[in-house]
Amino acid sequence: MRKLLLAAAAVMTAIAAAIGATQATALPAAPKPAPAVTGIPAPCVSINDWPEDASIAEIQTQIEQTFNFRLDGSQWTEEHRPSSKILWETLDALECTDYRENLQSKYSGTVGINATSIRGWAWGDWSLTRTGYVSLDFDKFKGALEADDEGRLVRLIVHELAHVLNSDRHQNPQYWQDFQRLHRQEGKFSDYGARSVTETWADVVGYYVGRCALNNPYDTGEHGAYYEFAKERVFGGKEFGPAPGEDMNCAVPKEGAEEPRPGNEADETASWVSDLAGE
Repeated sequence: MRKLLLAAAAVMTAIAAAIGATQATALPAAPKPAPAVTGIPAPCVSINDWPEDASIAEIQTQIEQTFNFRLDGSQWTEEHRPSSKILWETLDALECTDYRENLQSKYSGTVGINATSIRGWAWGDWSLTRTGYVSLDFDKFKGALEADDEGRLVRLIVHELAHVLNSDRHQNPQYWQDFQRLHRQEGKFSDYGARSVTETWADVVGYYVGRCALNNPYDTGEHGAYYEFAKERVFGGKEFGPAPGEDMNCAVPKEGAEEPRPGNEADETASWVSDLAGE
């Protein structure tokens, strides 16, 4: 009888262990945390990991297939791999919003990204250097990368893409009517944006994502209305950092991050706000 009881106890123990193991297996896994993206305190959870070991040619193909941009230009090289990574991670950091799909729907055809040398001080432009392409000068990107000011590059990429998103403005859509009204009410947002309402638009959007960009106007806490517009009307409520004026965990760029790189002409402006060209 004792042996029978011991055997029964052993069976019950095995069954309990099996049930426990099944329950443990069935417990939901903890949500994957959003990894830090340089320049963006709170990116979307990554769904397209940077292909670290891929060749540059493979990276180009994956950008085209993953993010639906056509690529061109001579600066897709191993030398500019860090710039390619910043571009990839910035695009991926937006993928929980409809930002990319919306801007791509505004252009008849496939929007392109052109990694190429841009004349003058511009680091990027939309449809100026090449029609239908966001052109980015990866060689100039080196200055920000060397200064640990990747936030500047995030802001630049999103800024130029914002011009694509705004390319339907001549049809006077409701969002553009509302933004122009907001601009008349709020006025200046950034030094570069002060050039025009279209540049204000692009900077309001670019700095919203690139919160760690040096001298971000949102840092002052004075642009809550612009912030709320970008949040609700452009990104569907997604925030990429804390509210305007609140502290963020951003790496401090090295001293001289805003200074021009050696070799530039002395009579050209030293302010980095002149490095961007929009429409």
